[in-house]
Amino acid sequence: MRGNINRSYREVARHYGFKVDPTPPYAPQKKGKVEAGVKYVQSNFFKGREGQDVDVVRADLKKWLTEVANVRWHGKTGRRPVDVFLEEELPALRPLPTRRFTSVAWKATRVHQDSHVLFDRRFYSVPWRLVGSDVWLRVTDASLEVYADDVRVATHSRRGTGLYSTHDEHLPQHRADLRHRSRSYWEGRAARLGDEVLTYVRAVFDSDAVLSQLRAVQAMVTHLETFPPERARAAARRAHFYGTYSYGGLKSLLRQGLDLQAPPLVLASPPKDSLSQPRFARSVAELLHLPVVPSESEIESH
Repeated sequence: MRGNINRSYREVARHYGFKVDPTPPYAPQKKGKVEAGVKYVQSNFFKGREGQDVDVVRADLKKWLTEVANVRWHGKTGRRPVDVFLEEELPALRPLPTRRFTSVAWKATRVHQDSHVLFDRRFYSVPWRLVGSDVWLRVTDASLEVYADDVRVATHSRRGTGLYSTHDEHLPQHRADLRHRSRSYWEGRAARLGDEVLTYVRAVFDSDAVLSQLRAVQAMVTHLETFPPERARAAARRAHFYGTYSYGGLKSLLRQGLDLQAPPLVLASPPKDSLSQPRFARSVAELLHLPVVPSESEIESH
């Protein structure tokens, strides 16, 4: 930021057309004349008025300005303030702007890895080359502008209702698909890899009742798409079986080649309906020629 002026205050000065002449830091002796007027009002008018009705004080203040403060002979200038105003200040005043001042808020932030910035629980896209950079947001009730090195790089309307405001040109070509923010779109992408991947993606979406899993699913699906379909399906089966619902966990599983290992027995062979007493089955003791242990009823009968 240029100078030491608050950005929002700079907006006020630009709108009304006045110059700001800040006091140098660590130079209190240069503030005396400016603050003398404050001391005069405090000691002459407000002293002893604590607790009075605000409407009464406001009316008394207007009368005091007219009959006392503005017509007194100033000790430094030897002139009355009302005369200085009429002769020197009034001719120099300009009319107020025809357009009302719109309140502006400035906020410093950093561009996320997905080429967006966050303000007031909504995400706004920024050119992808600025990922990781510090930028300034200029925000009004109607718009949000992004500035990098005092150059405007993005403009968004704040009238939208969605969680994201994304301009396609802000995303690199290889990440253009990230503009799709719907669950159905990413479930469709997962289904093209196989039913196992679709089942896994749905489980990831539903793994947290509060936190949105959209970004995690985006990363997972785009990562699985870089592998042969059979590896993608095997990795999804294994990750789902062990409850691994983070992008980092899935990526680690593939990096270690765990999807290439033999799946757990339960995972490889889903349980089937079994007979309570198979007709031709024999016990383990009979197969291994072990002595048969009599039941309690047999013992009692003897």
